[in-house]
Amino acid sequence: MQTSRSATSGRTGSSSGTVNGALRVRDSDRVDACAVLDAARADGQLAESEHAERARSAMRARTFAQLDAVLHDLQIPANLVDTPVASPARRRSSRRWLPATAVVVAAALIGMLCGWASSADGPVASHKTPDMTTAAGIEAFLAAYRAHFGDLRADEIVLHANTASIERPAANDPSKSERISYRGNFDSWTTTGREPDLQPIDLGKLDTPKLAALLAGAAQSVGAPGASISHVMIDRTTLGEGKQPAVTIYIQGPHSGFLMVDLTGEPLYISKAHA
Repeated sequence: MQTSRSATSGRTGSSSGTVNGALRVRDSDRVDACAVLDAARADGQLAESEHAERARSAMRARTFAQLDAVLHDLQIPANLVDTPVASPARRRSSRRWLPATAVVVAAALIGMLCGWASSADGPVASHKTPDMTTAAGIEAFLAAYRAHFGDLRADEIVLHANTASIERPAANDPSKSERISYRGNFDSWTTTGREPDLQPIDLGKLDTPKLAALLAGAAQSVGAPGASISHVMIDRTTLGEGKQPAVTIYIQGPHSGFLMVDLTGEPLYISKAHA
């Protein structure tokens, strides 16, 4: 049977601060924090609403002190008691993180360069739809979208490598939602009802350079290095209240998970990879 212990036991430091609390956290630390929150929700320590609120705080945390504030009153699952989020003694000097940071930055740059290169491999490749789960593919899709519709408004976009599905307000009738498929061209196939007062998402607010880095490191962020992106969804999150626009990157392979961020690339939630 898996055991747990109090998140406060084994932590050193005074009430005014924690050991190494000022150190910056990594994506893997945020993932571990969300795993603690998921366990706390599963065993009744947290209600669904409080879990969602704390998960948002964990994903926005920049330092261990901020993560400590989210987890301080929770019991820690046995498999996480030796992680940096639960054990300050395991928090390393920021200097030792520099090589890892360099690898992440390099991976993001390589991801962007490979995406751009894939759309410029010669006359044949230039006529193909770029992989829309890459930054270059998303930029090409948005350019085609604007050229076709004259704007960048949408209620929902689902991007696969070679195809996309779209929901957007019907022309001249915001009470109806037009459903459209895309594979190099746009094909409208049905309309449904929608909330007429719902403000569409402005795709022009997407921070594509930041998104490029997130796409390149998404598999690593969810704990599934080597896995691939199955699809990217742009819609309104159901986490908490407000239904803010969000981008969700889904990872599929031997293990699957997802990373959710807002349009500017700020993290909202990570679902750790599982078989």
